Amino acid sequence: MLYAFAAIAGGLSLLVSQLALTQSIALVAFFTAILVIVGVYLSQVKVYEHTGEEQAFQNNAVFAFLVDVSYKRRIFEVFLDAILITLSYYTAYTLLYGPIETTVNWSLFISTAPLLVILKLGAFLVVGVYRGLWRYTSIDDLITYLKAVVLGSVLSVLSILLLFRFQNFSRKVFVLDAVILLFAIVGSRMTFRLIRQVLPGRPMTDGRRVLIYGAGDGGEMILRELRNNSQLQYIPVGFLDDDPIKTNKVIHGLRVYNSNGSLAEIARAEDVEEILISIRDMPSETLNHLRQVCRESNLSLKRAEIRIEPVDFE
Repeated sequence: MLYAFAAIAGGLSLLVSQLALTQSIALVAFFTAILVIVGVYLSQVKVYEHTGEEQAFQNNAVFAFLVDVSYKRRIFEVFLDAILITLSYYTAYTLLYGPIETTVNWSLFISTAPLLVILKLGAFLVVGVYRGLWRYTSIDDLITYLKAVVLGSVLSVLSILLLFRFQNFSRKVFVLDAVILLFAIVGSRMTFRLIRQVLPGRPMTDGRRVLIYGAGDGGEMILRELRNNSQLQYIPVGFLDDDPIKTNKVIHGLRVYNSNGSLAEIARAEDVEEILISIRDMPSETLNHLRQVCRESNLSLKRAEIRIEPVDFE
């Protein structure tokens, strides 16, 4: 990753020498935003087992700054969105009209960019963009981002219409600006999930190797919990399922095995120590057969599911 960033930075330095000053600043700002996002993510990852080493890195000024910024996440989000709004607006003008520094479009951009930043940040706040957690970004969040971008663009157009009567402005700029900004917002929010996939955490070597029985929604949810919670000391190695359609399919990088008559062989091949059942209403016949196979193969058998139970206030 460090070599990749170094290569990109070197290429960027050659590129900006051939561009106008404002274009160079825009590219550098975009690259800096990516570096900051990666830095904030890495500042939250615990990779040191010994307290002395961890404390030494926390005493480092840069590391401490990134950790502090990550805890003040809302401030970081607003600052990042302000940069993305400005870059999107500038990019829309540049894509449609080329370099705008020596044209009338530059004065239009300079006079309206601060207004657009304020209006769109306000729209983001009203719609609820800053309520979500980046690591859990979902389809519902993407719809929220779309609403926020549309509202911000509508407010921007109406404000420019009232203040400047839309003279010399182009509707194409605001349409393209909205599209670019939507991709920028979604991309920034999805970055944490992407980094978690590209940069895996420390591999667990001393956990129990397990197969998850059930390759449905419940099994996928259990897999995510096992991977996110290292304290459980489980190493998922695959899925088991009775459905032949799912056989040899892959879920989050793990293979789905057919459980009909081959469980013992699969357990031996994968050095499995335990089976986790993710199916809530498993037929008694299947459960009894699974118990017998686990008993004969010296495998532990547990049921893994989310339970909702009442709390006794007495």
